[in-house]
Amino acid sequence: MNIIKPFWIDNEMDSESMFFVQKDENELPSDTLLFTPEEIISVKSASGEIIYEEDKDYVLTSDRTLSLPKGSSIPFKTNVEMHPAPGSPQSISACRDGKSDLFFGEGHFFHDLQTVVMYTHKDKWESSVPQFALDNLPNLMKKLKDREPLKVVLFGDSISAGGNASGANGAKPFMPMFGDLVVNELRRVYGSEITYKNHSIGGTASGWGLENIAVVADEKPDLAILAFGMNDASGRVSPAQFKANIQRQMDVVRQAQPDAEFILVATMTANPEWTASAPELYPQYRDELNTLCKDGAILANVTSIWIEIMKRKSFASITGNGVNHPNDFGHRIYAQVILSLLINI
Repeated sequence: MNIIKPFWIDNEMDSESMFFVQKDENELPSDTLLFTPEEIISVKSASGEIIYEEDKDYVLTSDRTLSLPKGSSIPFKTNVEMHPAPGSPQSISACRDGKSDLFFGEGHFFHDLQTVVMYTHKDKWESSVPQFALDNLPNLMKKLKDREPLKVVLFGDSISAGGNASGANGAKPFMPMFGDLVVNELRRVYGSEITYKNHSIGGTASGWGLENIAVVADEKPDLAILAFGMNDASGRVSPAQFKANIQRQMDVVRQAQPDAEFILVATMTANPEWTASAPELYPQYRDELNTLCKDGAILANVTSIWIEIMKRKSFASITGNGVNHPNDFGHRIYAQVILSLLINI
């Protein structure tokens, strides 16, 4: 199986992540898969080091739900632990219930509590998916097809900086962050020599990006991947201002490199229980980015894919820190969305 292969195109799922929660003391800890498994090939710790046994460590209790029987070796948290008292260790304030904190941890804290499942399934992904769009980036398309050298620059917030990818945190299986996954796959498929720079900084928003866009323009990139939005939403930046900030970033890069082309990344959504989350803004930011997608710019619509996944899975199963970062599976989703635009699979 191939972790870069988009999860929506066939009936094999590799290393889908899960986070088990016991919602009530009378219930077994459980979590749900994206699809109904036909055959579960393996269930492992997120590091890949521990192999779990069916019936002993997990059971399939409904079409998409895995549960943990008593004595299971798979880690889990109770609902109370997921909503600790204010000021508790491994927590962050501002749960929407106004009474508790949210379970939180940086580094590989969440990763160490997660489980990955490899399985086959028959059901199909019915929601919209990214479409091949390389022909809308004609300069990039020519260089890739002619195997010419090119330069790619990624510019965004902590998600783009690698937030909670196991490779960025020194944890097995050491999976690269999404930007590295994208560039490595482009090198493999097209054979081009790609110079890659990642100027992303954690805690930043599109306004900071505009103030510091010179670092991208100075690179004179063939392709600039601009990926802001998470912190804009937490700061309640208006959609119009967000669009203006991204538009101006593109203008500055084009002044330095007129042939530069762009992928505009629409962000994942944050934990809906977190007060800093802004569910209404993520789709609005996506739609504003889409209006900028002309004349050598295309949209990587992570937002829509993420929203659909959240209808079928828990946020804890795809987050790297509990509130606003992806885990390895989430970074793969970013990479799969972007690569679907650039490689005709």
